[in-house]
Amino acid sequence: MPSATRQIRLAARSLTRTPLVTGAAVVSLALGLGATTAVFSAVNAALLGGLPFEDPDALVAVFRTTPHFRNGPFAPGNFRDLRDHTRTLSALGAISQGTGLLKRSEGTTQISAYEVSGDVFPLLGVRPVLGRLIGPEDERLEAPPVAVLSGEAFRSHFGADPSVVGTTLSVDGEIVTVIGVLPEDFRIPHRTRNMESEIWVPYRPSLEHAQSRRSNYLLLVGRLAGGATVQEAETELVSLMAGIAETYPEIRGESVRLGSMWHESAGPIRGPLLLMLGAVAMVLLIAVANVASLMLARGARRRHEMALRTALGATRGVIVRTVLLESAVLAAAGIAIGLFVAWAGVRVIGQLGATLYPQLQGLTLDARVFGFALGVTALVAVLAGTLPGWQISGSDPQDALRSGSARTGITRSHHRLLRSLVVAELATSAVLLVGAGLLLRAFLGLLDRDPGFETESLLTLVVDVSPDRYQEVGANHAFLQPGMEAVRNLSGVEAAATISLIPYAGWGNNFNTRYEGVSGDETQFPLTESRVVSPGIFATFGQALLRGRLFEASDITLEDTPPNVVVNQALVRRDFPDGDAIGKRFHLSETVLATIVGVVSDIRNFGPIEDPRPEAYFNIMQGSSSRTRFPVVVRVTGDPEARATSIASALRTVDPDAAVTRVRSMDAVISASLRRQRFYMILLGSFALVAVVLAVTGLYGVISYAVAQRTRELGIRAALGSSRSRTLGFVLRDAALLALGGLAVGIVAGMLLTRLLEGMLYGVHPLSAAVWTGALLALFGTTVLAALVPAVRAARVDPLEAIRYE
Repeated sequence: MPSATRQIRLAARSLTRTPLVTGAAVVSLALGLGATTAVFSAVNAALLGGLPFEDPDALVAVFRTTPHFRNGPFAPGNFRDLRDHTRTLSALGAISQGTGLLKRSEGTTQISAYEVSGDVFPLLGVRPVLGRLIGPEDERLEAPPVAVLSGEAFRSHFGADPSVVGTTLSVDGEIVTVIGVLPEDFRIPHRTRNMESEIWVPYRPSLEHAQSRRSNYLLLVGRLAGGATVQEAETELVSLMAGIAETYPEIRGESVRLGSMWHESAGPIRGPLLLMLGAVAMVLLIAVANVASLMLARGARRRHEMALRTALGATRGVIVRTVLLESAVLAAAGIAIGLFVAWAGVRVIGQLGATLYPQLQGLTLDARVFGFALGVTALVAVLAGTLPGWQISGSDPQDALRSGSARTGITRSHHRLLRSLVVAELATSAVLLVGAGLLLRAFLGLLDRDPGFETESLLTLVVDVSPDRYQEVGANHAFLQPGMEAVRNLSGVEAAATISLIPYAGWGNNFNTRYEGVSGDETQFPLTESRVVSPGIFATFGQALLRGRLFEASDITLEDTPPNVVVNQALVRRDFPDGDAIGKRFHLSETVLATIVGVVSDIRNFGPIEDPRPEAYFNIMQGSSSRTRFPVVVRVTGDPEARATSIASALRTVDPDAAVTRVRSMDAVISASLRRQRFYMILLGSFALVAVVLAVTGLYGVISYAVAQRTRELGIRAALGSSRSRTLGFVLRDAALLALGGLAVGIVAGMLLTRLLEGMLYGVHPLSAAVWTGALLALFGTTVLAALVPAVRAARVDPLEAIRYE
C-alpha cells in the first residue's frame, strides 16, 4: 500500500477513536464550508460570471442624468439624435418595456412584450435558435409587423414546435409574424433589472411621437467602436446632448452617463454580496477555531503518544504533518457534507434573491464554485491543523513520559490557547448576532410604519384590454368606467378605483414642477410624482380631504381640456409652506397648465422606507386616453382574495377578452415590498444562528474537557469539604469569565463593523442600546447554559472515585 494512502488510513483510524470530537469537528466544518460555498456561488454569478454576449467588454449602458437623478431613460427624439451622430459607439439601441394581450383560439393571455430598436440584437451579438432576429430593416414604419419569441414562450406557449416560425399571432389586436426564437436564457442586464420578455417586437413610434423630447422611457445599450473607451464615448455623448439641449431648451440640464454594462449591472449587488461574503467568512473562521480547539483538546490526551513517537525518532515536522493529515481528513469529510449544505443554500439564496437581484437567477454549483470549495477546504485544513500540530509537537517528551499516560492532561499553554480560541469564537458570534438584531429591529420598524391608509380588506389586481377594441373611444371611458361600476355593484364590495401604480409596488412617473409665472430651465425645478386615478380612489384608500374638493362629474370629459388635479399634503409642505395651494397652476407644457383643486392626506406610495413624496393626482376620466392597462384597488368586506374570482368575472362582463393578473391583497403587496430587507435579515440571521451554535459548542467542549482533566482536583476539593454548590459555581464562573472576555472583544469589533450596515437600518442607530443589550445578554445567557451540563457533572464527582482514578 502506498505510504500516503497508509497515512490517510491511519489518520482516519485515529479520528474514529474519538467519535464525539470527530463528529463535532466534521459538522462544524460542514456548516462553515457549505455556507461559504453557497454565498460564493452568488458572488460568482453576479460579480465574476461576465456577460453571455459577443465581446462583452465593449458593451455599455447609457443613462440620462438630471440634477435629480443619474440613471434615467431617454425620450425617443433624444435617442435618435444620439444614435445618428455618435462616432465612438458602433451601435446604440433602445428598449421599451411593456405588456401585451396574446389572443389565441384557447383564450386571451397577458404577456410581457418588449419593443427593441433594430440595433439591439446585432450589437449584442445574439444568435437565434430558429429563424432570424429583429434588425434595422424592421424599424421602418412600412415594414410588416414581426415578432421574436423568447425560449421560455416558445416552450410554454407553443410546445417548442419549430413550425411556429412563419405563423401569425394577434398581439394587442395587431397581427404579427413570428420570425425567430431567442435562446432559452436570453436576458439583457440593465442596472437592477434583467430585461427579459416573452415576445420582442420592433420599436416603431409614430412620426410625431418619435420627436418627443420629454417622454422618457427608453433604456439604451451600446457597443464601443473599435479603439474607443467608455470615457471617450461618454465625453462625446455629453457633448452631443448639450447640443440637443441648446436646440430644445425644455431639456436643458439633462446630460448623459455611460458605464460598462457588466459593471453597471453588478454595481447594485456588489455591496450586499460582499457584506454577506464577509459575514459567512466569519462563520467559517468560527468553524475553523472550533475545530482547532477540538484538535487541541484531543491532542492534549495524546501527549504521551506523541512523546513516544518523538523518543523513537520522529521529528517535530513529522508530528505536525500527522496532525495536519488528520485535519485534512476532517476537512474532506466536512466538505463532502458541506456540499449538500451549499446546494440547499444556493436554492434558498436563489429563491429569496432572484426577484431582488436578477443576477442571482439560475444559481448553480459550477466548476468555479467547486474549485473555490476545494481551495477553501485545503486552506481550512491547514489553518485548523497547523496551530494544534505545532503546539502538540512542542511538548517536552521527557515530561510527558515521566507523567505517564494516565496523568497526561492539558498544559498551561494548551489551556491558554483553548480559552483564546473560545473567546475569539464568542467575539465573532457577538458581532454577527448584533448585526442580525439590528436588521430585525429595522425590519419590524418598517412593518410598524403607518402607510397612510387602511390596508386590511384591500384587493389589488391589474386589468389589460386590447387597444384595437377602443380606437374610437378610449378604454378609460368605454371599459374602465362601466367596469368599475360592475365591480362596485358586487355584493361585499365597498369601493373600487384605478391608480396608475399601486402603492408600494412601483416607482411611478414624475415631472419637474414649474408654477405659473415662474421661468427657468425645466430640469432645475423640483420633482413631483404623478398618479393617474379614477375619482373613487380617495374613498377606496380612505384618504382625507384636507382642503378644496375632490374630482367631480364636471371633470369627466372626452375633450383634452386643461386638467384639474388633486395634490397631497407633502407637496403643500414643500411648495406652499406659508400659503394655500388651491387655485395654483403649474405647467404641463408651455401652453397647458394644470389647476390644483384639492389637497388630500399623504400615503406612502413608495413603501415604508421613504417618507411620502410630493404627488399630483390626475383624473383618468378627464380627456382622451390611450391607456389599456389599469391597476385596480378594491375594498371589500372579509377576505380580499376570496372576492378575486367574482371581481374578475364582473370585469369580463364588460370585455370578455380582458386579462386579469397580479391578484394580491394589499397586505401581500406591502410584504413583497420588504423582500430586500427580509432577504438580508434571513441570511445574516441564519449566519448568526450558525455562529452562535458553533461558538457555544466550542465553549461546551472546552469546559467539558477542562472538567474531565480536573477530576482529581475536584475530588480532593469535595473530600476537603467543598460543597456541590461551590463546585458548580466554580465551573460556571470560569465559563462566565470566558463569555465576558468574548463579549468584550465582540463589543469593540462590533462598534467598528456594524456601521457597515448603516444603509440597511432605516432609522435604527448602529449602536442601538436596546439591540446591543438584548443580543449580548442572549449570547451570555446561552454560553452559561451551555456550561451548566459540565458544571453539574463536576459537582457530582465522587471524591473516592476521583482519587482512586489517580
